[in-house]
Amino acid sequence: MNTIRIGHITDLHLRYHTPGSSLKHKNRSRDMIGILKKALQRMKISCVDLLVLTGDIVDTPQITRNGNDYYMDLLTPFREMVKKDYQLIRKLLDQSGIPWMILPGNCDVYDLFNEVFGDQMPVKDIKGFRIVSFSDRQWDEKLPRRVDRERRLMEKTLTDDSHPYQIHLQPYLIHKDIHAPKDQRYLEWEEIRNRTRDSGKVLLSLSGHGRQGVSVKKEGLTSWYAAPSLCRDPHPLVIHQLQKDGQHICTEEPLLDKATLKDKPVIFLDRDGVINTLHAYTTGPEEMILIPGAAQAVKLLKEAGYAVMVNTNQSCIGLGYVPESVVQLNHEYMCYLMAKEADDLNAQPDAIFYSIGAGSKAIHSSLEDMSQTKPSPSLLYKAFSIFGLQKEDSWMIGDRKGDLQCGKNGGLRPLLVLTGRGNETADEIKRERFTGLIIKRDLLSAAEFIINNNKSRW
Repeated sequence: MNTIRIGHITDLHLRYHTPGSSLKHKNRSRDMIGILKKALQRMKISCVDLLVLTGDIVDTPQITRNGNDYYMDLLTPFREMVKKDYQLIRKLLDQSGIPWMILPGNCDVYDLFNEVFGDQMPVKDIKGFRIVSFSDRQWDEKLPRRVDRERRLMEKTLTDDSHPYQIHLQPYLIHKDIHAPKDQRYLEWEEIRNRTRDSGKVLLSLSGHGRQGVSVKKEGLTSWYAAPSLCRDPHPLVIHQLQKDGQHICTEEPLLDKATLKDKPVIFLDRDGVINTLHAYTTGPEEMILIPGAAQAVKLLKEAGYAVMVNTNQSCIGLGYVPESVVQLNHEYMCYLMAKEADDLNAQPDAIFYSIGAGSKAIHSSLEDMSQTKPSPSLLYKAFSIFGLQKEDSWMIGDRKGDLQCGKNGGLRPLLVLTGRGNETADEIKRERFTGLIIKRDLLSAAEFIINNNKSRW
């Protein structure tokens, strides 16, 4: 009896040439090239007959999906970098020697995806099985739909008696998963599920967008499965073994022994006045100018084995100067400038945390909360919880007293830089006799000090 082995990965959320990282901190976008290479090696060793990738291939910046005509043109350079990432993935897939099929998800840019992958046919016949892929999208309701060409393809294949052994692929869920947001599940999921099951032809239906995954469920001859996200720890590789009688075996294997940042000491950086020149930032990317040496500092710290993260107060959101999406765009542009200045794509923060609250001055009650605003260590604790970071040898670098207090409140060593508001802060601290504080000229000199004294303790 014919057996087919299928490797299944989904939700890479990859960023390599594309600056910045996923807005969801658990998605390790900048680690994904190495993880994808390891996944392809494992697939090769496991002798899979087909590799399928079911959506959210590149974690694209919002501007590349939604556009922007208010601020400087970042759409053009960012689209070019996103396309480079698609081309890099295509190259790795082709070089693997494994037959593959790939689908876009809602985080992909469809026209760029199609420029690189548009020559791929939606139907393949392998070892007596017909594999059908549906490039469904979110439409007007912001919910995934199966419409037009994809619906006609479904109707045609489900009634094709000449191909009774089918495997269906789609980027969204056909499951009622309480953990999944509604925008990850088809509006007509029950109708698709019923028609698929009742056809008696579909032996396996694979979905993306599962996040932690949806375990195998079987109805009639059909096994349903949503893979966990490859971009999240433990970066699982999934292999399905399927026979024509419907017998199905699914195995999941983590690709890494531990999370990429686990047990690393971390350097937290304030943003305004430490990385960029403005000590208070209330506009779009045009004013994002790096302090000389800041990008090199991040590069050196990461090469020395530190995680590097930004912890910044962005009350400009709560005060009404910019929406949150513009702050996110500013961060992506900042990362672009850092990689460019250091001539190294790795010269970017591992994660960026920011607060949005403005207290009593907020323009709306939903923007008042300042519980995550420095000097609160709330975002430090959040980072330690998500990534399993090591507190020993970890630092908080800033140009204001609130940055230093935040570090002390979180059990980290504070370090003051004299850029931004640093000189004013130094004078204030001298008056208050703030003892034991280390002061450095700028972020680069601070990084060099930390690296050269990394055996020091409180």
